[in-house]
Amino acid sequence: MTAQEFRQGSAKQKLSLTSAEVKRLLEDKTSDSRADITNKIAASYSGEVLNDSEKKIAEQIFRLLVRDTEIKIRSSLAENLKSSTIIPRDIIMSMAQDVAEVSLPILKYSEVLNDDDLLDIIRSSGENAKYTAIAQRSNVSEVVSDTLVEKGDDMVVGELLNNNGAKITENLFSNIIERHKENSDVMAAMTSRSQLPISVVEKLVSVVTSNIADTLKQKYQITSTHIQKEVEKTRENETLDLVRAARSHNDVDKLIGQLQTNDKLSPSMILSALCQGNFDFFESSLAKLSNIPVENARTLIADRGELGFRAIYNKSGLPDTMFPAVKLLLKIVRELDAEGENNSSARYSNRIVERILQYSEESPVDNLSYIIALVRRVAQ
Repeated sequence: MTAQEFRQGSAKQKLSLTSAEVKRLLEDKTSDSRADITNKIAASYSGEVLNDSEKKIAEQIFRLLVRDTEIKIRSSLAENLKSSTIIPRDIIMSMAQDVAEVSLPILKYSEVLNDDDLLDIIRSSGENAKYTAIAQRSNVSEVVSDTLVEKGDDMVVGELLNNNGAKITENLFSNIIERHKENSDVMAAMTSRSQLPISVVEKLVSVVTSNIADTLKQKYQITSTHIQKEVEKTRENETLDLVRAARSHNDVDKLIGQLQTNDKLSPSMILSALCQGNFDFFESSLAKLSNIPVENARTLIADRGELGFRAIYNKSGLPDTMFPAVKLLLKIVRELDAEGENNSSARYSNRIVERILQYSEESPVDNLSYIIALVRRVAQ
């Protein structure tokens, strides 16, 4: 007899229960005795040496055991079946939705569970222990990672970051930095990832300790200039969120005044607002920089000829070389506004880029690549 035949024979023997053993399994009040028999059946099933008839018998027994009042019995069953790839989904789902002692091995190891199952469990559960088990799976999809970060605490996020089998998007990394930057353990876990997008590294450097920052700079060859640019871009994006949230002209005017006082009313900020279709911020900014009333600025900007807009553009101090590109951007934004295009829609930025490319084919304009980059950044 070969070693394989011996193992298969041993496994078959384990399932050969007498009628007395079956009766004890269903009726015996002693949990230890029933746990032994549960282990015997589950181990035979997980060995995948049973014939179809024996598998059906075992599965019916499992369906009884997942309703057993003894947690020890259900926990023993979960431990033995956590790695099975042939166990019916209803049995796995019963254990996955059970108490922690039963569910955690299933949530961490079972390949029977798909993304939809995991998302349902995450959304219906308020238990961080279950989130942590899912975060430790050998493979975690982007959508599951995103939901875990949304629902879980620092420990869950840390476990997810420590798991190189977890897929995490660039946007999710940025979200984690924003929400957990005060937690040194979470930031350290992110730092230890085998590879990070360079934009994420630049953001991370600004929130971790100097020693960790130096390590990141060396690993990713990041210069101080890169870091400063990323910090400025992050601040500008945050300000653009405030621009979007401004509900009245007074709010916009107050925000522009604060930006100008702090020397933050940059050309990219002004043009980014125009990329959002925000005429009020664009007009008020040029008025503030030109030191003229906003009503006068609107009149000059609305001049369909070049002279009025050119005059206030020059007076505002915006880059002269950018004028043709900005003039085209203003024309496109006006067109979309006249057509009733919703500037908060997902396709708004795409419409702007499409028209930029269309008009530039007819008549080439310098620096349009910069405008397109702004439009894309605003859309993100």
